[in-house]
Amino acid sequence: MLEVILYAVTLGITLSFAAGPVFFVIIETSISQGKTKALMLDLGAALADVIFILIAFYGSQSLISSLEDNIWVSLIGGLAVIVFGGYYILKSKTPGQFKNRVAVKRKRLFFFKGFLLNFLNVGVLFYWIATTVAIGSLVHHERSKMIMVYALIMLTYLTVDMFKIYFANKFKERFKGRNLQMVEKVIGLILLLFGVYIVIRAFL
Repeated sequence: MLEVILYAVTLGITLSFAAGPVFFVIIETSISQGKTKALMLDLGAALADVIFILIAFYGSQSLISSLEDNIWVSLIGGLAVIVFGGYYILKSKTPGQFKNRVAVKRKRLFFFKGFLLNFLNVGVLFYWIATTVAIGSLVHHERSKMIMVYALIMLTYLTVDMFKIYFANKFKERFKGRNLQMVEKVIGLILLLFGVYIVIRAFL
């Protein structure tokens, strides 16, 4: 049982630091918008993970195969990430006062934003499919133990993310003015690259 717990905790930490779009956006949101909004974004991303877990756990092999072979799934996901990247690059050129005013109006959208960023990344689904296969072989496909491992992974993931959000926000004083604009521009470029990679991979 100890081996299973250690495996779940390790996966949770790995998932939290996986260099995907959500990782960078959570850091930027904590710096520029505050801990609460970063946490809302993180919870939205976690909901997408839970949905992917359910698909991997209960989904039929035919559903998984159809998603894997459907080029439009990757194209739509990649283009959505590119749009997010373009948004951050444009936002980096906007004065801080206007940016904060827009952020207040969109306060309720952070949860949806996190969900969308994660849900449109089809690579996350295949991550959970691979993880489900590994967990199943580790616990001999015992349903109760598999659910426990999933819960431990998500609990570890959210706990580590809370520390990420806290420390990113703690150092926000160093990211004002031009420094914050530079962070947003870098985040935008990273998201653009992720999006382009997802689109190119769809044709390979």
